[in-house]
Amino acid sequence: MPIPENVENLQRVSAKSTIYQVVCDWIITGVLKPGEKIIDSELAKRFNVSRTPVREAIQILEGQKLVYVVPGRATVVADIDPADIEKCYRTLAELQALAAELACGSLTEQELEQLAQIHSAFVDACGRNDGADAITQDSLFHDAIVRGARNEYVEEFSRTMILHIQRIKYHYFHCDRLRKISVSQHGEILRTLQARDSARAKEQMRSHWLCSMENSLRDVAGLMQGGEGAVQDVLTK
Repeated sequence: MPIPENVENLQRVSAKSTIYQVVCDWIITGVLKPGEKIIDSELAKRFNVSRTPVREAIQILEGQKLVYVVPGRATVVADIDPADIEKCYRTLAELQALAAELACGSLTEQELEQLAQIHSAFVDACGRNDGADAITQDSLFHDAIVRGARNEYVEEFSRTMILHIQRIKYHYFHCDRLRKISVSQHGEILRTLQARDSARAKEQMRSHWLCSMENSLRDVAGLMQGGEGAVQDVLTK
């Protein structure tokens, strides 16, 4: 199993949560590919911990459907099914639409200023054609709005769905065209939140995610028709 060498040993007190975050990141960004076996003994050795926190982290990943466990045999990174794209995006669209509606009434002026700074960083990343940083800033933007909703259930479920969306993005495309669309839509959402227009914020957020879904479905369909070479072309843009 491919384990990057530049990973620091973990402090035991936070081993489970840290191992979870590291392995989750590997799955999302493709360091661990679909179908790859996750060997708990190798992870325990690499992070200098017992197998217990590794297994606890794997249980969280299994609950989020990022891995599946074959009892007594192996833990395997889950496949990315193109059919899941619509399921993930539609669910997230409704969750985040609600978050935007709620956030309009609860975001502080300081939080709105921080959101504006994140948007500026997103615009900058897209301008530099830095796909990885653009995905990071995109996540920070939506995380800030979800936190601003002050609803722990929306936050928890949204976080899980975002993991799958990020994985789809890393796996299928770093497309400049899609990032430009998001820059415009993020700007509109930000201005609506600043205006405290909850109804419009809700609709804009829903439309934002459904637009992303439609573009993703169209691009993935094109990749499937074009074969593996087309996938590589998109991933290297």
